[in-house]
Amino acid sequence: MTPEHINSTHKKKAAEISFLRLVVGGLLVLCLVEGLLISRTLGMEKTIVTPPNIEKSFWVSADGVSKSYLEQMAYWYAGLALTATKATGEYQKKLFLQYASPQKSAQLAAEMTSRLEFMEKNSASTMFTAQSLKADEKLMRVAIFGDLATFVQDKRISNMPVVYVIAFQNINGKLFVNEFKETNEKDIFGIGATAQ
Repeated sequence: MTPEHINSTHKKKAAEISFLRLVVGGLLVLCLVEGLLISRTLGMEKTIVTPPNIEKSFWVSADGVSKSYLEQMAYWYAGLALTATKATGEYQKKLFLQYASPQKSAQLAAEMTSRLEFMEKNSASTMFTAQSLKADEKLMRVAIFGDLATFVQDKRISNMPVVYVIAFQNINGKLFVNEFKETNEKDIFGIGATAQ
């Protein structure tokens, strides 16, 4: 090997190493820029959700939810909790509690268990017919106006106009039930009863 050949090989290898350093450096810069872009957009995404029964589309983000989402979910939860029989009650309770907020899950479970025990004891079933909804996005509450019919075996024993309020909690873009209770037309969102 001649000194010129060694020198030429050395220069080629040095050029290759320089080129590879530039490529690695460029990739590192690209990764840093990509990481910054991703970190800036975290929490800013909105997910457009279309329900199975397409009535309205709605959006959900880490910070809030649309009014139509609150209304449609409240309607579904009210039907799940209030239209029940002895045969379907336990399944509906289990399904409802999957969406209960972690802090209120025990309380909601106790309330639903009490309602189911009453139905079992009296061979009763209930059917809720929603007539209108009113949502407050800031409070994350929905008032549902409707009729609650109670049946004992085959006979309807009552049909009462009722107002229920469902309070929600948004945890990282997922909506949880925080409260579900009967209220009245003077305090449709149940705020006065909560404050006392």
